[in-house]
Amino acid sequence: MNSGFVMPPFPRTDYGRGDVPASIAPHVQRYQEYRQARSDDDDMEEFGSSRPRSSNEENRHLARLSREAPRIPWADFLKELEWKSGEHFAMIGPTGQGKTTMLLNVLPLHPYVVVFATKPRDDSMQKLINAGYLKMDRWRSLDPVMFPRRVLWPDATTLDSEKNQKEIFKDAFNRIYREGGWTIAIDELWYIINVLSLQREVRTMLLQARALGISLVCATQRPAYVPLEVYDQSTHLMFWRDNDETNLKRISGLASASAGLIRRTVQSLDRYQVLYINTRTGRMLRTRCPAT
Repeated sequence: MNSGFVMPPFPRTDYGRGDVPASIAPHVQRYQEYRQARSDDDDMEEFGSSRPRSSNEENRHLARLSREAPRIPWADFLKELEWKSGEHFAMIGPTGQGKTTMLLNVLPLHPYVVVFATKPRDDSMQKLINAGYLKMDRWRSLDPVMFPRRVLWPDATTLDSEKNQKEIFKDAFNRIYREGGWTIAIDELWYIINVLSLQREVRTMLLQARALGISLVCATQRPAYVPLEVYDQSTHLMFWRDNDETNLKRISGLASASAGLIRRTVQSLDRYQVLYINTRTGRMLRTRCPAT
């Protein structure tokens, strides 16, 4: 690393708070910042290197991981989770890791919820309907107190269903935006944005709907598919295990932790385990929700 840093003409670098001579205080601060930058760069170099990690390196990483992203039980996570009205939630990870299970576990935390269902058949959506969610083929302005939980599921059983889906979901976005107060859960964000071309509506919800008490819950398979607004505007981020380099680059440097720590953590998660990041507080932790 060529930082352009020149060592100050003194050997001591371990000054405590309050005992740094005023004449050299700027040098000490610059040197400490330089050391921190080198430490973060060393973390990053570990990901681009094919050499085996030494036991000391691995132990150092595990210690840092336990400190900065501790593993906690699901019940404790739910007690700690503060998901306010208007805060967005992003869930990103490969198929089969537990995104939908997580979605079903966090939705009960908000009082007024609509799930956008896009597949012709979906056992998870049917499970919600069986549990009392109202199935709708298009949005209707019903009494939210009487019908607080809904699944918006337009017909998707034909090869030309996309036009109908787009019309219904676009109308729902507009009418929910006027009503306010809803939590919209999208189980496959990539399909809504790239197939149905509703990226404008999604971005408007992310950027403007917070003030209306609307929360957006976005789930998708790959970080590389996610618009940057999802990262910028979401208060709550969840990542499952991923080793794809394109995806890892996209999620690097989130929250207050170094890029190296986040990348390494996502790579080393157990199956079904999730890395949670709160962008409001900088809090990171690992947990695993139970099967529903």
